[in-house]
Amino acid sequence: MLPPIAIGCPVRNRAWVLPDYLAALDTVSYKEKEYLFLLNNSTDTSKTILQQFLKTRQGQWQERVDEEVPGYRRGEYNANHFRHLAFIRNTFINMFLQSTSCQFLLSIDSDIIVPPDIISKLLALANNETIVAAAICNIPGRQLDGRMPGNFMINLNGCIQHPPTYPLAGTMKADVIGAVYLIPRNVLENNIRYASHPQGEDVGFCLAANAKGYKLLINLDAKCEHRMIEAQN
Repeated sequence: MLPPIAIGCPVRNRAWVLPDYLAALDTVSYKEKEYLFLLNNSTDTSKTILQQFLKTRQGQWQERVDEEVPGYRRGEYNANHFRHLAFIRNTFINMFLQSTSCQFLLSIDSDIIVPPDIISKLLALANNETIVAAAICNIPGRQLDGRMPGNFMINLNGCIQHPPTYPLAGTMKADVIGAVYLIPRNVLENNIRYASHPQGEDVGFCLAANAKGYKLLINLDAKCEHRMIEAQN
């Protein structure tokens, strides 16, 4: 029997990419899926897009409005921004735990375009002790080439950094993953949460998972498109 999987993420002002993001999720070839979204402080038409999408699909969304963190600009974050991002992601985790019985959460950032076989590729490597990520490039308009920075990092001599080289296929162990990853429910029930970190809230989450013995894998055969800037849409 296939384990039920919830797919989604927090969303903030992503109307420029949300239709393509949702269209890609809709093509994911997996029957036991439902959608889950947390709309946060959006001022564009993201809410309308999500509502229209969920009218005919299994899933739910919630909306929250928080006090804005001054100086917010995508990609230019300070410690206060990272704390707020961690708070929002943890709120989304709590929403998942309280609103669905799905065995996995497939967290896909709302600027990632996934392929139809994303779940089968990640689920093939997943278990209750392993968190598995797909592979994306973190440079706009570029692709992973064995050196280009991606959504995975390793601990080199006590420093969390992008590996200098990596394979272009197969599976690789990582110390930090992000952007699109399949998280077993028991990991979240074991109180693994996001935390503010100078390199991003994903680092805080992964360090907490590492500390409790969970394995982090990157599946380099599961490549996704990263729409990092609005002009690419």
